[in-house]
Amino acid sequence: MRPTDAVHQSITRRKRMRTVKGIVLAVVVTMVGAVALAHGEPANRVDRISNADFARTVQQVETALKGKGMMIVATIDHQNMMRMVGASLKGSKTVEFGKPDLGKMTVVPNPEVGLEFPGKIYVWERGDGKTVVSYYRAAPAFAAYGKDNLKMAGEMMDKMLEEIVAEATR
Repeated sequence: MRPTDAVHQSITRRKRMRTVKGIVLAVVVTMVGAVALAHGEPANRVDRISNADFARTVQQVETALKGKGMMIVATIDHQNMMRMVGASLKGSKTVEFGKPDLGKMTVVPNPEVGLEFPGKIYVWERGDGKTVVSYYRAAPAFAAYGKDNLKMAGEMMDKMLEEIVAEATR
């Protein structure tokens, strides 16, 4: 390979990497914006300050979820994603979870409610170093479908989430 070819390949690789980083950042920003719009009413958001540090709080959230029979279906590490595009972010993870029995009770007879699953808990560090656990109440979203069984399921989920987050933030 000629030296000019190697230089050209190196430049091309760097351009591709910048493009990929730009795309990843655009997707993340779009997703964050879409979530904010979808959940429009801040009154439905619950924020609870943890007595533990970020890593311990994430571990406690996972343990509390499993203790209630929940399956963790994904963990999104926002801090790591931002690092990939050269941005800095304190601890920031979303833990997505579900409970097959609850899905059977809600999604099977009402497939449209599948949009509300999986559940999400967001653990993040504030500027002052405090760790916060945030989630949206399920009842308002489920009640919007206009079916009593879904409203009841949302209320049950809210009670479980409240217990899980209380346990995780001790």
